[in-house]
Amino acid sequence: MKAELKYIHSPDADLEQGALPQDSLFVQLMIGPVGGRGEESFDLTVCTPEARDNLVDASDPDSARYLVVLPRIDTALVKRYVDDLLRNLERPTWAELAEEIGHIARWEFHDYRP
Repeated sequence: MKAELKYIHSPDADLEQGALPQDSLFVQLMIGPVGGRGEESFDLTVCTPEARDNLVDASDPDSARYLVVLPRIDTALVKRYVDDLLRNLERPTWAELAEEIGHIARWEFHDYRP
């Protein structure tokens, strides 16, 4: 099974209008099975190299988790990054695939237990 980026959203900026912050942006990646219905949310923060130092606490290695550093805040760059990541991922089930994607972006069902 493979996954694809269905769409990208940010509660902090209007990605369609292109009015993006210069330093960092929280984004929600809506990812689902290739050619299939439905998607799930995977969250990450995109930042510039200059902004990284303000976002990462050297005493807390976890503060860099789910952080992607790009040369500039640009929706097309984020999409390209995610598409490149997903292109080489394949797992037998959606749960295994989502767990793998969850190493890069926080899966909405991370730590979920029925």
